Amino acid sequence: MRKKLLTTYILIIAVTVIVTVIFSWTKVNRHLYDQVEETSELKIKLVEQIFEFEFKEPDFDIQDFAVEYGGKTDLRITIIDMEGVVLADSWSEPATMENHKYRAEFKEALKGNAEKSIRFSSTLGKYYFYFAIPINTEGFDGAMRISLPVESIESLVLDMISSILIGLIIGVVLSFGIAYTFTRRFVKPIDELTATAKLISSGDYDHKVYIDNNDQIGELADAFNTMTFTMRKNLWNIEAKNAELQAILVSMDTGLAAIDENYKIILCNDPFMDLLQINEEVVGKLFFEVTRNPHVFTVIEKSIDDDEYVEEEMSVTNKGEIKSLKISAMPIKDKKKQERHGVLIAIEDVTKLRKLETIRRDFVSNVTHELKTPLTSIKGFVGALKEGASKDPEVTKRFLDIIDIESDRLTMLIEDILSLSEIESMRMDKNTGMVRIAGVVVEVRDLLLSQAIDKDIELIIDVQEDLPEFKCNRDRIKQLFINLVDNSIKYTDEGSVRIKCYLSRDKEFIVIKVSDTGIGIEEEHLPRLFERFYRIDKGRSRKIGGTGLGLSIVKHIVELYQGTIDVKSVYGESTTFKIRLPLR
Repeated sequence: MRKKLLTTYILIIAVTVIVTVIFSWTKVNRHLYDQVEETSELKIKLVEQIFEFEFKEPDFDIQDFAVEYGGKTDLRITIIDMEGVVLADSWSEPATMENHKYRAEFKEALKGNAEKSIRFSSTLGKYYFYFAIPINTEGFDGAMRISLPVESIESLVLDMISSILIGLIIGVVLSFGIAYTFTRRFVKPIDELTATAKLISSGDYDHKVYIDNNDQIGELADAFNTMTFTMRKNLWNIEAKNAELQAILVSMDTGLAAIDENYKIILCNDPFMDLLQINEEVVGKLFFEVTRNPHVFTVIEKSIDDDEYVEEEMSVTNKGEIKSLKISAMPIKDKKKQERHGVLIAIEDVTKLRKLETIRRDFVSNVTHELKTPLTSIKGFVGALKEGASKDPEVTKRFLDIIDIESDRLTMLIEDILSLSEIESMRMDKNTGMVRIAGVVVEVRDLLLSQAIDKDIELIIDVQEDLPEFKCNRDRIKQLFINLVDNSIKYTDEGSVRIKCYLSRDKEFIVIKVSDTGIGIEEEHLPRLFERFYRIDKGRSRKIGGTGLGLSIVKHIVELYQGTIDVKSVYGESTTFKIRLPLR
């Protein structure tokens, strides 16, 4: 391990040095070149301004100007005209220099652009950094260039890198020494721990590790010694604990508890305590000390006495609500020795399941009753016609009209049941598309207008003009409007029915309101208004042809689109249904 640690430290140091040198070289080189570029730009602009000023003087000599300011700035200054002829150069005789029109930096400068470049100078035989700018002053058009040898920049870079390398070499030597010392000190206590661990792994638990360090190694040694003591103390209890752990493998939604044969609670979970309304620590206590529920105690006692699975159901009042609980008890046995260690109690809240069963039974009963009524009526009138009533044409016509009405009612009921069943079985609607709510409202108005006119009821439409389209099944949303508006017309004797659709303030919902000035609904009936076959006035409902499923279908359509529906009513005055459909 000592070799691995030392090797790791050396590799880290080596990589650090290499990365530092590469990074430093790149950054320093770039930094110095950037500084040279910035300085050169400032100098050439300053020289340009001086040139423009002195050029106006009558005794101005362009070569003398280049030599003078080239010496002052320690730069080579070259000036050419628009044809590339060298007019002045601070380091060479212009007459001996070739045309510079096609040199890279001058080529751009003569076009009116500042340009810089690094290239080999054929005149001086070295690599130079060049910076050229256009000169456009009164009486002269051309370009000016300054240059300095690249080797002067590189010498600065090399000097700086040399200083960095010397510092790094000293740092590396010191790091190697520190790494070696630290590795020796770090590995020594680990070697002691390793030797002691080998002894303990062979079954010898009497050895301890003696390390005086106060760091993590010292804490590790203390934890190691504590672990050795705990292993020796708890070895005999492992088998019993394994049997107890089997009781935990149950659904967390179910209340569970493990009880030994002396009726002491070994363990339990929170749902168990919540369902039995226990508000104290129960582990280690006798079961009958924490709850006096006779049903649970009977199940436990029977399971222990008969050594078999026992199940029973009971009702309890929890937080003011009556709940149905299914209690089951199963003996806890050791699979190898077949010894019984106690009983596992599971308590499951089956309130919702029982309510669903009740709803199913009520639904079957209501459907049977609703089907039986029109069928009995039809059968009775058919029997009367068979017994001689058919001889009277007027009686026959009246009986056939009644049979027709009852047949229509039976058809409506079956269609509503099938529609409700279809909607309930859906998670997502089918055949959906973007639908204009305004268009659907107009169709519903045209469909039900004659019904409203017959009762002298005003049918009012109030739809927001820029209401966005809603993604839904058009037939489904039309059925929603028909059921609500038809219901309002039926239970309104005079006045009006208003359909209002608008976008909510947060622009996240389409709000639909169907209000009427009808007979209203008493407050006691509002909570059950959307139940299947629930009628406030059963006689009136059947008389006007209702099936008792219309509002239930509306509610399920709204929920299919993750919406909400509520109703407000003033008995004897008005009723308003409000629907909020989210725009997805």
